[in-house]
Order: sequence, then C-alpha cells, then structure tokens
Amino acid sequence: MRKFLAVLLLTFGLVAAPAAAHASSVTYDLTLVNLLGNVSGGTGSFTIDDNPNFLADAFFQGGAAGSALTNLALNIGGHSFTLADSNSPASVFFLLGNVSSINYDGSLGNGFLKITLDSAGLGYAFTNLRGGQFSSGLILASPAAATPEPSTLLLFSTGALGFAAFGARKFVA
Repeated sequence: MRKFLAVLLLTFGLVAAPAAAHASSVTYDLTLVNLLGNVSGGTGSFTIDDNPNFLADAFFQGGAAGSALTNLALNIGGHSFTLADSNSPASVFFLLGNVSSINYDGSLGNGFLKITLDSAGLGYAFTNLRGGQFSSGLILASPAAATPEPSTLLLFSTGALGFAAFGARKFVA
C-alpha cells in the first residue's frame, strides 16, 4: 500500500507540476512623464501572457500563447486609449529582462485624438488637435507588485515529498 501511494504521489507530481509551472500573465505599470507640452502626462499599464525571457523577447497584440500582449490601457489628457483603439497591432519588446520598446499607434473614433508610443528610448507623443492639447516625454515602466504563485508552492512541495520518499525508501530497504 505504501508503494502504491508513493507511485500515485510521484505520478501526480509529474503530471501536475509541468502544467502548474506554466507562468501566468504579468502586468507592467506605465507612467508618462511630460517633458514638453500643455498636458501633464499620464498613466497606463500593459499585460503580457508570460514572463519575458532574460535576453530578448517580444509580445504582440493577437500573438500566440507565450508571446501575446493581452491588454494595454493609457490615460492622458482626460482621454483613455486601449488595444481596441489601436490603428495597427501593438507590441512590447524586452531586452535583458527590461522593457525596451512599446509600439502603439491609436486614435479615438472622431480621428482628432492621437497618441503614439514608439519607444526607441521609451518616449511618447500625444496630440489632441481639436482640444489644442499636446504632450511628449518619457515612459517609465515597472512590473506591478508580484503575487506569489500557487504553482510555486506545488512544485516545491512535490519536490520535497519526492526527496522524503526517496530518503525513506533508502533507510527502509
């Protein structure tokens, strides 16, 4: 009976651990800092469906699993922009684990509001032709506060139980 339970636990660990190890989505907070213009700046966020690789990685609006930009929202000058307002597919690029480029070109339905984030140096430009508003400056991106993943606890527990079972087997035999 003891061997059966050990085999059952090991099988559960081998089946469940890889599924649990798949990373969940990651959200980054954005701050748009005005350097030039009559609009004070703005805020926003974006969400990707996996952790970025350490060296280089890219996430695209409508991308495949593991490389998808799932959400992007910006607020500036009293106006909100989302992925639905994008004129072309948005993307986010990472280099050495840090955001290196955000590409977003969007406008609201009336065509008079336009924001362009094309960050070769993480900069932005916002123009509201009808309201006479404009702003350009820097984008500061930082990961939102991380929450511990239950899958980490599952992986650690499964490994600890495996070591305990292996050690107990060695001493019993």
